[in-house]
Amino acid sequence: METGIATWLPLGFVEALAATPHGGVLVPLAIGLLATSIVTFSVPGALTPTAFLSGLLMGFGGILVVVLGAALGSHILFLASRRWLSGFMRRRFGAKLDSVGDHLARRGPLYVAGARLTGVPHIVVTAGCAATPISARSFLTASLLGMLPAISLAAVAGSAI
Repeated sequence: METGIATWLPLGFVEALAATPHGGVLVPLAIGLLATSIVTFSVPGALTPTAFLSGLLMGFGGILVVVLGAALGSHILFLASRRWLSGFMRRRFGAKLDSVGDHLARRGPLYVAGARLTGVPHIVVTAGCAATPISARSFLTASLLGMLPAISLAAVAGSAI
């Protein structure tokens, strides 16, 4: 096993964490925080291996941990982008952003879920939506539904090992 999964997974750290008296809580918390930080900082391609690892360590419960972490990270990035980037984007893109904003005001959750399903980069979707009138709750729900299939598939694959 040293030439396979164990070479790139931090299993030594996870085993040490699980060996502590509160290991049953600390391992899911660590993976959830990892998923939150990956999504918040928009690290490309890192959420799928995290979901795989959570499935490997926690089985089907790993889906819930990574989905909650990804939803929290997405919401943090959305609110931060809305707070600090929306003014810049409005000045930069002006009328173009208004036409996109009209569409997102009517069918925003559908567009966000579709963008998540098709693999549009997270930062593009989040920063773009933050400058439009889509509500934070609609964005969070659509992001959650759009990320759920890929996270579930990776976690189920991890639990199969």
